[in-house]
Amino acid sequence: MARRRTDSRATRRIEETAFVLLVLLGAAGCRLESESRVAERILERYRAASGARPLARSHVIRMSLSPDAAAGAPSATGVAEVAWRDDRYRERTASAGAITERGIQGGKAYYVDEDGFTRVVSEPVLAELLSRSYFWRRAWLFADRERARLSVGPADASTVSIRLAPTGGAFPLTLSFSRRDGALVAVRSPRFDLDFESPTRFRETSGRRPPVRGEITWVGLPTGPMADAAVGGGCGVFQGVPAPLAFTRTPGGGIAFPAAVNGNPVALALDSEADGPLRVSPAVAARLGLEFATDVFGRRLASGARLDAGGFSCEGIHVEALASAPEGADGVVGGTLFREAVVEIDPRASRVALHEPNRFVPPEGFTRVLVDDDGNRPVTILRRGANDVRLRMASPTGGAHIRLAAEAAARAGIELPATVRGFRWGGVALPELSAVREPSAPSPGWGDDGTLGFPALMRFHVFVDMTYRWVYVRPTER
Repeated sequence: MARRRTDSRATRRIEETAFVLLVLLGAAGCRLESESRVAERILERYRAASGARPLARSHVIRMSLSPDAAAGAPSATGVAEVAWRDDRYRERTASAGAITERGIQGGKAYYVDEDGFTRVVSEPVLAELLSRSYFWRRAWLFADRERARLSVGPADASTVSIRLAPTGGAFPLTLSFSRRDGALVAVRSPRFDLDFESPTRFRETSGRRPPVRGEITWVGLPTGPMADAAVGGGCGVFQGVPAPLAFTRTPGGGIAFPAAVNGNPVALALDSEADGPLRVSPAVAARLGLEFATDVFGRRLASGARLDAGGFSCEGIHVEALASAPEGADGVVGGTLFREAVVEIDPRASRVALHEPNRFVPPEGFTRVLVDDDGNRPVTILRRGANDVRLRMASPTGGAHIRLAAEAAARAGIELPATVRGFRWGGVALPELSAVREPSAPSPGWGDDGTLGFPALMRFHVFVDMTYRWVYVRPTER
């Protein structure tokens, strides 16, 4: 009898627990359903107030661009075009004679730089472009929102917002609307921030370039076919075996090596942050015999330059005139080399060499590690336990080995500044690394956790092969 009473009490406890769980799940389900209804009402109010509808499967949006006065950019203009067709998407920007393009084709993201060099780029770029496509196509106004999850976002005294999580790998978006009239006032997604002044006028902050103001000037069906993007377009010419270039250390913790621009001897600092045109000091720019114009991002650009370095040459490239000379050098180069050559850094010999990718033979005794491409910028991953940090390579970081965004450091269990043990670079166990906070504006939510600097790279003999997405490393102390 005692055992039957015990079993009966245990059964009642199980039933009571199950009932409580059902009540809680029901309450959660009701709350989610209620949130969804509120979010739908916010969207419906916007539809009614604006008359906006989703756009057709093929469409073009043209915009004029101007500098953001708050950013202090010089007076300049530009144009942008967003276009899509079926599974293709393209964003093109033109200013001061320089044209760049990013897009999606065949399920991959691509990037065309100022010199017309086209390459497939990283997954974070693809995720960003998918989010941009989702917004500009107004896919969020379809009845099924293309199966994006919908929920209520933050609110304040003047705005309400909704969160959208599109399928297919896109970053989530938060759309904010005016409480007063239901108008769209802001879009937020990793590296995609728009603030609307009216249905056609906005301010964009991308995190990689200075903010600009835009105005939608035309929306309609395509007037012609959308040309396919084709990988290639490089200008690099290699003269046999690369000639080593002796490098010196710069005060900021980087390296600089000798080169020539339009026949003018220069010392160029290597920095992957220079993902656009080759950058030169005002004195060098004055000697190049080129006509410079200011673009909408505040850059003084010219085309038609020639770069020569260690048996490598690249003709007809764009060049940017800096406001002042970089510390310890006459200019800065990054993407122009990384996109074209296998870049070798040999700390023991204090030299840089530029190898032709199609003839490069991976060296013996080196460990191969994946390297990614964020648009002419090499990016690699360090692992600490179960945590990864995704870092831009080859940039000056002062005396620190790595710089980390606060969010990335917290994810890896690091309290900055710190001396950190336990990182691995592929199959290579790294020695102690000094880590400080990244002072720029990284986007961990996008996939940018910080910088792997030259103080760390100087511990390795390195070959960066961004063409085939590998970096080959061997410790200098063996």
